[in-house]
Amino acid sequence: MRTKAILFLLSLVPALVTAQTYPDKPIRFVVAFPPGSGTDTVTRLYLEEIRKATGASFVVDNRPGALGQIGTDAVAKAPPDGYTVMISSSATHSSGPQLAKKLPYDAIRDFSHIALFAKFDVALLMSSAQPIRAVGDLVAEAKRRPDELTFGYGSATAQVTASTFNRSADIRVRGVPYKGQPAALNDLLGGQINYVMVDLGAGSPHLKSGKLIALAIASPRRSGILPGVPTFAELGIKDVELQGWVGVSGPAGMRREAVLWWNTQVNQAFGRKELVDRLTAIAYEGEALTLEQFNAFVRTQYDVWGSRIRAAGIEPE
Repeated sequence: MRTKAILFLLSLVPALVTAQTYPDKPIRFVVAFPPGSGTDTVTRLYLEEIRKATGASFVVDNRPGALGQIGTDAVAKAPPDGYTVMISSSATHSSGPQLAKKLPYDAIRDFSHIALFAKFDVALLMSSAQPIRAVGDLVAEAKRRPDELTFGYGSATAQVTASTFNRSADIRVRGVPYKGQPAALNDLLGGQINYVMVDLGAGSPHLKSGKLIALAIASPRRSGILPGVPTFAELGIKDVELQGWVGVSGPAGMRREAVLWWNTQVNQAFGRKELVDRLTAIAYEGEALTLEQFNAFVRTQYDVWGSRIRAAGIEPE
């Protein structure tokens, strides 16, 4: 009996050693958006905290394009060994998959959804150099000049939010897609487009400089960092109550030790005040979720964004 017990314990050694030695080489962290985007910034904040705590090494691999589909597809096809993960988001796993007629992956089944980084608000921004200062004025101008005004978007989250606003306000405005939010913001600053719907974190530096102004927040409640900016609901524009999110996901069937390591490290990082303060400064709100909670959250968000897409009459392309 004693011999069998010893043999059983010895059989567990390889698994224990594996769990203790992950990660033993650099981890590729795919960001499906360009450097400087809100998702890229949040990624680097979390990875720096995790690196300091564990000594783990990361290689950030920015793969922008096709509203996040290029980078997301690369992760779906990666080996599930834990050494390729990505920043999943409302753009890549809630709205984006439902804006495409055909994708080479399933946003739910083809991924291991691991942990939540943060939630964020989406805002309607305009240049401070133009005379419009309120959503009502923008709507009036758009109705006076149908199909002449333009809005930019650099993510699926922004596209759906903007389209929902346009439909609810009953205005006809031309959409201009960008590879990422920084490019859309640059054209807004340059006067090439009239407004953008963008992650508040990505637009925050321009808001602080005074070059851009926020007209409304697409959230059920006002932003903590822009308490003076009304929500669309307050302005009488319905259904634009959406909130973005970013998290960590990997390929389906990702090795269990790696999944548990990531969930633990992300939640422990969020427990540090320095990181919380840095997230708050760029308009992101963290929240610690278990694996089960995060998986349920991802499925719920997929349904919520899907209902908004259908209500806004957005046709998959």
